[in-house]
Amino acid sequence: MKILLIEPDSHKQRQLRTILTSLGHRSADIEAASDRKTATSLVRKKKYDCSFLTMEGAEVNAVDFLKDVRTSGSSRTLPVIVYSNEVTKEKIVAAHEAGSSGFVAYPFSVSDIESAMERATKK
Repeated sequence: MKILLIEPDSHKQRQLRTILTSLGHRSADIEAASDRKTATSLVRKKKYDCSFLTMEGAEVNAVDFLKDVRTSGSSRTLPVIVYSNEVTKEKIVAAHEAGSSGFVAYPFSVSDIESAMERATKK
């Protein structure tokens, strides 16, 4: 399974990689982007089976990224799981309306990530 992490914080990228590899995903199949422009370019060039997207950080702008990928070719069906340090109804609704496939609170556990992936990739 090819997975894209969209996260500017290298610590959080490593944490997600560690969780994903503990769930049996190959490290070589996990790519990361630290900003929206890079992430959008990767999604348009490559096929991913799932993506994790932070709601934090101006360099990412999660809602705009979701709008970008939902209007572009094969990425329209890419499962995108959004996560945030600050879980509010407004953030969850904004992510859902922009086309997210799920929402997870940070800090997350292995089971949080596993459950979110199972739900998002079964749609």
